[in-house]
Amino acid sequence: MKRIIIISEVLFAVLTFNLEAKGNYNGVGGFFYTELAPYGNWIEIDYGVVVWRPTIIHTNWMPYNMGRWIWTYDGWYWDSYEPFGYITYHYGRWFYDDYYGWLWYPDYEWAPAWVEWRYDNDYIGWAPLSPYAYFSISIGIQFTAVYSTPYYHWHFVNYNYFCDPYVYNYYVAPDYRYRIYSGTKYRTNYVYYNGRIQNRGIDVGYVRTRSGQEIKQRDLVRVRDSRELNRDTYGKRDEIRTLELKREELVRNDLNRMEIKRENRSSTLNLDKIEIGKRDVFADDKVNGTNLERNIDKSNNVIRKDVDKVRTENTRNTEFKTDRNMKSSETTRSETKNNNRSFDLNNNKNDNVQMKLENKTREESKVKTNQNPEPRNTNFEQKTDIKRENSRTTNNNQVTRDVEKEKVNSNSSRNTNTESKVNTNRTMEKDNSQEQNRR
Repeated sequence: MKRIIIISEVLFAVLTFNLEAKGNYNGVGGFFYTELAPYGNWIEIDYGVVVWRPTIIHTNWMPYNMGRWIWTYDGWYWDSYEPFGYITYHYGRWFYDDYYGWLWYPDYEWAPAWVEWRYDNDYIGWAPLSPYAYFSISIGIQFTAVYSTPYYHWHFVNYNYFCDPYVYNYYVAPDYRYRIYSGTKYRTNYVYYNGRIQNRGIDVGYVRTRSGQEIKQRDLVRVRDSRELNRDTYGKRDEIRTLELKREELVRNDLNRMEIKRENRSSTLNLDKIEIGKRDVFADDKVNGTNLERNIDKSNNVIRKDVDKVRTENTRNTEFKTDRNMKSSETTRSETKNNNRSFDLNNNKNDNVQMKLENKTREESKVKTNQNPEPRNTNFEQKTDIKRENSRTTNNNQVTRDVEKEKVNSNSSRNTNTESKVNTNRTMEKDNSQEQNRR
């Protein structure tokens, strides 16, 4: 028992260590932790799943709230005015939990903005993509679970104010969101080009025509140090800077200790359906000018499609085979029925022929009986009697032969006995004569 208890304790310690290590690796790296820790708390909502919860400034706060939209070479870029926006709006996903509120799920792929769009002729809106959404190089945004962002998590604005530096002052009031939401179209337009993800969203030409404004394309300056972002001049910056780091730099955990609060209450998010943050290939590894991770995603999608094709073909083949077998069984049944019918007809024909032949033979036999008074049965009985008599004679002959053999054997034995007696008498006589001569 002691050994079992010790082994169980060791296994429990190993499992907890692996889970903690896995959680620290997959949940958050050292860079994300140090940059976001001053503005919120890191919590563990499940084994190995670590998310970040911001310190809420006001009650109606939502992601992609304080900032502006800029058209760049990589599409629609969200230039956030919040001190943590350079990470949380270009990496990872947002979701609203019924218990915890707004949580940020880490991921290591950069994009100009991770949002989904809705639009009509008067309004344009956006909302943060959930962690169920992941990017595929061949298709774009895909969802691992059926999820629809509620209408009260959307920002709607008129086209005239869409590119305004203070767009947050022109959001549609919460009472009118549902009416606009129900009358707009849904759209996501993410592509992969030149080694990066681009957010094309709503066509910039359409926004220009609906707003009546000239929207210029701005250049992004990519930096590798967050201290170079010019955070003190929000809304007045002519030069747009963004932080873009390699995956290996974001994942690297160079901290000895992370203060992560473990929560006992589970999240409403279905963690088994999340694909982001679990890839082991770095986003900046390139093969022949293309991203290796994107190629892996493409190959996985191709494999999934091939598997689906094989499954559908197998199901079709099985259905075809079952139909074929049913048809063949029906045909065989019909053939057997036809064969049985034909066989019955042939049997009936043969029976009729045999009846006719028997009638003929009976008539002939009647004629013969009239000529020969002895019937067939008497001939058969005579033949059997002859066979029996022959068998009896053969048996009698065998008995006589055996008797004769016994007689011959007895005679021979007698002769041998007589000869032996004669010989003995002769010897006795010789002996007697010899004795007399001696005397």
